[in-house]
Amino acid sequence: MKTMRTFLLGVVVMAVAAGSAYGQATVNTVVTITGHILNAKTLLPVECSYSLYDAGGAKISQTTKAHEVDGYLVTGLKPGEEYFIRIEDPRYFKQEYRIKVPKTTKYVEISRDFTVRPLESGRRIALTPNPFDLRKTTLKVGAEDLLSEVARMLAMNPQVRLELQCYPDEIMAGDAVRRLSTDRGNALRAYFERAGVNASRISVASAAGVDPIDPPPIRKGPKGKRYVGPVYIVITGV
Repeated sequence: MKTMRTFLLGVVVMAVAAGSAYGQATVNTVVTITGHILNAKTLLPVECSYSLYDAGGAKISQTTKAHEVDGYLVTGLKPGEEYFIRIEDPRYFKQEYRIKVPKTTKYVEISRDFTVRPLESGRRIALTPNPFDLRKTTLKVGAEDLLSEVARMLAMNPQVRLELQCYPDEIMAGDAVRRLSTDRGNALRAYFERAGVNASRISVASAAGVDPIDPPPIRKGPKGKRYVGPVYIVITGV
């Protein structure tokens, strides 16, 4: 019995020592993240100001500028910790990107790109994948995964006003088009309001016909691929 207790104690001591060694190695390890900040529409690198925050929301770096050619670089991150890169450039929507640093005892350099949306009146943002199913006016299952990120972006930019434009899935009579587009727009506005976006910032447009930019296809698409009328957020004021 004594031998067994001695053996178990030895295992515990070894585990503690290993954990201590790992913890010490982790303390002395840094992780670097590099990449580019891209225009969400063109996917081309842009110059953009950003800051780094810790998991508690404390700013831990001065506002830095990413460059079109060299991109950005954030170093000194601790393994296993969580950080946020926050876009803080008046030319773009304020946005926040979560960075979960992997646990490691060796220096690691991670490559990751981020996208930003220009902040200007008249800009049209397509919601993809489409949050509606064919001929439906209620949000489809899983649409919240897309819309939650959009709602967060809108909440971080309270000065922005927008219009929701929803187009029909097929050529329809005028009254039916207006009813479908309005009902879809109202469903989206209700979702954003529940997510914390003031409804007074949001207007809903009534479509007069199919989308002139992306109309329904003339021929039937591949099996399983259905055309659903596009949905846009149009920035009406900044």
